[in-house]
Amino acid sequence: MVQESEVSEPEVTVERGPELRKEKGRSVLASVLSSGAKVAPSKSDPLAITVYVPSSPRSITPKPLPSPRTSPVPPKSVESGSPTPQAILDNKSRQKRVKINVGGEKHEILWENLGKQPDTRLGQLKNARSHEEILELCEDYSLEDNEYFFDRQPKAFAIILNLYRTSKLHLAEEICVVEFLDELEYWGVDEHQLDPCCQLKLQQRRDQINDDVKKDSELLFIVGEDEFGDSNLDKIKKHIWDLFEKSLTLPQRITGFLSLFFILLSVLTLSLSTVPDLQELGCKSTNQSACVYAVAQTQNMTMTEAADAYPEELEVKEHYVLDELEIVCIVWFTLEYLLRMFAAPNKPKFFRGWLNTIDLIAILPFYVSLFLVHFDTAGRVLQVLRVIRILRIFKLARHSTGLQSLGFTLRHSYQNLGVLLLFIAVGVIIFSALAYFAERDDNSRNFESIPHSFYWALITMTTVGYGDIVPTTIIGKIISMVAGVCGLVVIALPVGIISNNFQLFYEEQKRKEKAFKRRKEMEKFKDKSQGKSSYLQVSLGDNLNPGGGDDPKAGSQTSQL
Repeated sequence: MVQESEVSEPEVTVERGPELRKEKGRSVLASVLSSGAKVAPSKSDPLAITVYVPSSPRSITPKPLPSPRTSPVPPKSVESGSPTPQAILDNKSRQKRVKINVGGEKHEILWENLGKQPDTRLGQLKNARSHEEILELCEDYSLEDNEYFFDRQPKAFAIILNLYRTSKLHLAEEICVVEFLDELEYWGVDEHQLDPCCQLKLQQRRDQINDDVKKDSELLFIVGEDEFGDSNLDKIKKHIWDLFEKSLTLPQRITGFLSLFFILLSVLTLSLSTVPDLQELGCKSTNQSACVYAVAQTQNMTMTEAADAYPEELEVKEHYVLDELEIVCIVWFTLEYLLRMFAAPNKPKFFRGWLNTIDLIAILPFYVSLFLVHFDTAGRVLQVLRVIRILRIFKLARHSTGLQSLGFTLRHSYQNLGVLLLFIAVGVIIFSALAYFAERDDNSRNFESIPHSFYWALITMTTVGYGDIVPTTIIGKIISMVAGVCGLVVIALPVGIISNNFQLFYEEQKRKEKAFKRRKEMEKFKDKSQGKSSYLQVSLGDNLNPGGGDDPKAGSQTSQL
């Protein structure tokens, strides 16, 4: 059979007896014809010819045939060894379909369908005319197999390819949104081509992923290892940091227990300092005789009354034992804060941490009060600073996953909390106005004005109901009942979302803590196993060669073990 290829190179089938041979080239055809062979058209292919060579010693001997695996590929250009533009165009014109190989998964589609999206990668592939243009769009291709290879994830490609067939793009549930968007970007498809039924789904899932990433970035429990250097100072910092931040080893647990103990002791000391039986009446003035006179004049008064009667001479002080306990707690808190600040691997991140801010607030009032005690007008400021000490209770969040989850929930539910406050504010204004106009004639003492009625409306809507302000008219009581029911409905709407956020974060926090502890246990077990294995190998080697000489057999046995 003689067939003409893309560059008119004939292929000759030489039939000699039972043998069939194929050869390619004009010189082969010329030599065959010059030998007196008969040429006849092929019955199956009108463009092919068959050469019948007489069975004689003068018949030509064809050249060895190439194997199918190394059969000639389509014509190449002389300069670069790549297919010529004409060969590429001819191949596309002859083939109605094209094979798209994505990550080993093959798809077939009509060339004309790819032209429906000319600005995409596959649309540009249809219009590519040169070898270089094609390789800019795909990793590899074969004109002989009519196949183009893309080294990409095949999971999302079937959905994208359907866009060329139906002009519709949908989002599958089992595909990650981030991966899907990356694939859309690679194939040059705009996400706005998604059908409306999937646009909202994409936005919701993308927002959910962004929230999850934000949650993971704000997890207070450190899952990974902190980055420290290799110097001796960095090793000391790492040891100090792990001592206060983790609770895996016995020293770390002891440090955590001491921190928790001093937090509770500080809060207890602050609470006991307000008990009258644990307070003392001290001299405030430098004039001792004035203090003695004031004490003598107030023997029948309480300490608070005495301090109010002689504010320049007397003041109520905490018991000296409580003062000493407070100093001990402050010393521990200060030492803990300074050591953690010294060992922190990331100083800016350390100062931005809200738990570290609480630690600083817990110790500042004590030192500020030491400075202000020398000023005569510092009494009110000192009282405020003493009240701030109650914020030390938030230091428990460092040792409580529940408190961390609560803080996270409040930060990330600010929109829901804002909606809740807005609903309550609207309800308070409406019901305050209604109650005022209903009660102003018969109960004007309790409902003097609309702003004065805000208190009653808020207490009623939150179902607290102190009972100090109550309506007396029938209309006022009806308004009060409606206010209570509306308050229940308004509060219940966003509370469910907030509680769900708290539960999700708390469970995720506990899961990460367990995973981290499990990983550390596995690392310890692995280190112990490697240590035992090395010890066993050394021991066996010593036993096999007790003399310590260069015994090659012993060395061979040790190596095999």
